[in-house]
Amino acid sequence: MKHPALRCTVAALLLSGVCSTHAADSYWYTGLGVGAARAQFYPADFSSRATDPGCPCSDSKKEFDAGFKGFIGHQINPNWGAELSYATLGKFHYKYDNGSGITQDAVYKVTGVGFSAVPTVPFTRNFSVYGRLGAFFSQTRLTFYNTGFVVGSVGTGRQFSDTSFLSGFGAQYFFDGESGVRIEFENFGRVGSTCSPNLPAGTCTGRANAKMISASAIFKF
Repeated sequence: MKHPALRCTVAALLLSGVCSTHAADSYWYTGLGVGAARAQFYPADFSSRATDPGCPCSDSKKEFDAGFKGFIGHQINPNWGAELSYATLGKFHYKYDNGSGITQDAVYKVTGVGFSAVPTVPFTRNFSVYGRLGAFFSQTRLTFYNTGFVVGSVGTGRQFSDTSFLSGFGAQYFFDGESGVRIEFENFGRVGSTCSPNLPAGTCTGRANAKMISASAIFKF
């Protein structure tokens, strides 16, 4: 099993009987987090070609930015929870330079809502590790600045909504039984769209794989 989230799921199932004695009662919780997000651009969708208007060009990219998330969830029993989350993964850039001193900047933004099952392995009443398996309903927006290598020209924003497989894993610790922290890695899957004649005009955003490592404060209620 190559995927950590799947390993966490299997571990939760195998250890459910062993770890249940350490678990607290079921509870609701909410939290806010900040992290380092990455959008790995698909070269086929973004790389410049010599035949592109204004090119040949040299390309550069910024695939990392600060991300933010909020979530609310229910720990149904010691080994399973369900969670609804919202994430904004920051602002990413793919830039084209044709040597004229003007850089065309493709700004790529990803936000979305996730719903996931959270298989949990509680080791003590306060400390547990967990996996994440669910769906991410994303909205990707692409806007070109200095379009056509004209200073101040802004292209019409392109937008595309899609659903991808959401996975992840993390650990959490409650300091006083009511509030705590969690560290987590999330893979939001493929976001955005390729250019296709089958898609409506204005939805060609290009594709990327979106991920985030985050730290969150978590509160029971």
